[in-house]
Amino acid sequence: MKVIENRTEVARTPQEVFDYVTDAARLPEWQPSVEEAAAEPPAIRQVGMRGYEVRKVPGGAQKIRWEVTECEPGGRWAIEGIDGPVRAHASISLAPLDGNRTQVDYRIWFEGRGIGKLIRLMATRGARTDVPASLELLKQRLETVGV
Repeated sequence: MKVIENRTEVARTPQEVFDYVTDAARLPEWQPSVEEAAAEPPAIRQVGMRGYEVRKVPGGAQKIRWEVTECEPGGRWAIEGIDGPVRAHASISLAPLDGNRTQVDYRIWFEGRGIGKLIRLMATRGARTDVPASLELLKQRLETVGV
């Protein structure tokens, strides 16, 4: 299992960052490979909440369903894929810094089943470039757009 880990700092409070990254409808704003996303139900953020995203992958768009496994407002958010041959396990940890800034730590790893073991390698390779780009876009959105 290869874990992809990246970090950035954002000039917003941990709660502001948490509110933004846990709003599934905003996922396409800061993760360019996501075309659409939604939570079921959309307004409740808690362990057990489910959602989906439509993500651009080699061969076309793929609908990926996930479930929240950790939810600590202003502190940590984790999800895992619940169907398909490749299942992502992702987490975002937030730590307060001086001046209303936040350290954002993002981790993701993939589990493959059957043919998914091969696909997992491609997903991991893609995440190595996608995650840093997504964190940079997250930083830009929160600091310049003022969401």
